[in-house]
Amino acid sequence: MLLDEAFARVLDDVRSVSGSYGGEALTGSISAGRIKCEPRQLRNSGIWHICNITAPEAGTEAAEQMEGIARKTRTILQSSTGVPRSTEDIVFATVLLRSMADFASMNNTYVSLFKKPNPPARATVACGDELPEGVNVMVSFIVDMGDRDSRQGLHVQSRSYWAPANIGPYSQAMSIPLRGAERIVYVAGQIPLEPASMDMVCDSAHTEEQSWLSDYSLRAVLSLQHMWRIGAAMQVDWWLGAVAFITGAENIAAKARVAWHIWETMNSQRDDESGEEESTLDVWDIKYGGRAQEQTTKATLPAPIPNFEVLRSSGVISPFLAVQIEELPRASDIEWQGLGYRCDRLELNAEETDQGRTIKTVTEQKMGYTTIEIDMEKSECDLKSSLQRILAAHTVTPGLTHAVIYATKTVPLDTWPGEVVPCKSVWGQKGRRLAAGIIFQSLES
Repeated sequence: MLLDEAFARVLDDVRSVSGSYGGEALTGSISAGRIKCEPRQLRNSGIWHICNITAPEAGTEAAEQMEGIARKTRTILQSSTGVPRSTEDIVFATVLLRSMADFASMNNTYVSLFKKPNPPARATVACGDELPEGVNVMVSFIVDMGDRDSRQGLHVQSRSYWAPANIGPYSQAMSIPLRGAERIVYVAGQIPLEPASMDMVCDSAHTEEQSWLSDYSLRAVLSLQHMWRIGAAMQVDWWLGAVAFITGAENIAAKARVAWHIWETMNSQRDDESGEEESTLDVWDIKYGGRAQEQTTKATLPAPIPNFEVLRSSGVISPFLAVQIEELPRASDIEWQGLGYRCDRLELNAEETDQGRTIKTVTEQKMGYTTIEIDMEKSECDLKSSLQRILAAHTVTPGLTHAVIYATKTVPLDTWPGEVVPCKSVWGQKGRRLAAGIIFQSLES
């Protein structure tokens, strides 16, 4: 059985309302400027974020530039004060290519950075000409400054029914402790490969009229199920947020809405969840996996995702962004990348602002995760002013560990203090088109 019961339900739900997604073309532009992608570092509370490393001076080929990036990365890590750090301490990598055709040559050099078990989790996408001129590879790393023995990794290399084996030197997930018993879980980007065959899944039972939507919906659901299963294996209680990378020249608005529909459904509390919980063992486990004798009582099962017992608020869905880029691995049209969290308590609050919409998550140990959706309907002057106010409010935050902006070339921003992911378009909750999506992460005192 390819899909678990909950994911099969959401797929049926998506298909039942397929006519509501629409497929209008993208319109609207703000300016012809280009957002700068300058090297940046953020280091606080045991997390070191090394952002936007490029090496166009190393040569024009992606392999040459990746070699230059590898040299720069080792130099930066060796400059660490206190406990020496190395590539062994990297727990997550974002690799941006100009073309997915360069993946293999880039990867041959990338492999050389990681020789020990549990390499970092990774998301790799191709941004096309959204990358700065002359840059064919740009990489950002998250480095754990804590005790190496406290890390936990999931590195599945063999084929199974469960979730895809990795197709490169990366772990499916890496988990590190923050404060108290809380842990943050970095999950690798997940594309819709059928786990046993490692082939891209497709729906053979669709009508020609709905072929793209039927196929895309199945792939969007399956890839999110992969993320969910990895999260369950890593004992994730809550998704701090997720990004759905999407591709294609057509139906982008509809693809963003479908991804949001799936995300919203899987992160909403159903009416029947106040009763007995569903078994977290899937059908394959029970029939073939030698787990039929396991007790499936609430006392012995891990909590489901999301674990609503840790939530101290209501009415807010975990942050979501859909980001249109040029290409994905294996010519996929969707890749989910999520950030999980293990905790006893957290609270979500949403606020409509002059900029758009802000969703903030705060945990019991004061880990803050803020997602800001900046509305598309702004003049260039208004957008620049909004970004300046956002930077003024958040970059002075004590304990800031992470700052990411997903933005098109139209964003009038001279510089950014953290990671930049240049893209073709950005979409927020409810499939609303955005000028930019921003994520800040901090450990507050």
